[in-house]
Amino acid sequence: EIAVEIDPRNLTDDLAAAYGQSGVTRVSFGVQDFDDKVMKAVNREQSYDLVAAASDRARKAGIAGLNVDVMYGLPYQNETTMRDLAQKVVSLSPDRIALFGYAHVPWMKKHMRLIPEQALPDNDLRFDLFEIGAAALESAGYIPVGIDHFAQPDDDLAKSLRAGTMRRNFQ
Repeated sequence: EIAVEIDPRNLTDDLAAAYGQSGVTRVSFGVQDFDDKVMKAVNREQSYDLVAAASDRARKAGIAGLNVDVMYGLPYQNETTMRDLAQKVVSLSPDRIALFGYAHVPWMKKHMRLIPEQALPDNDLRFDLFEIGAAALESAGYIPVGIDHFAQPDDDLAKSLRAGTMRRNFQ
């Protein structure tokens, strides 16, 4: 397997074709969220339609594997936006989904100082956001693999989990 992480805003037809011809078998899109207010706050504006088009582009180029990274704990996220995010991500039919918690570290990453801290969910809401996202993914048939990853039942990660042969670390 050859996997690449791609900003879906930058995946053109030509780039997708080049990846496909080079033997890439999986793309990973860092989506974070689709809510306009949330994405504006983290300076990563991209629409669901843009990501869906990038997913189609990759698949048409022969790249069968799709991973989507989403986040909980972002500014302005709430229960409603998380349910919407999960539904939209599932509609893309990725093989794997990572549901990461946002780490607000403005002392390390200066651009995070632009995010209003009062817009960040408190610890209770962060937990609820993860639970909502995880429950939605599981109800859509995704298998939890580790703490924050989910895979379709026919994906190699889910198969190795069932077989007891999985050896996976964060790196």
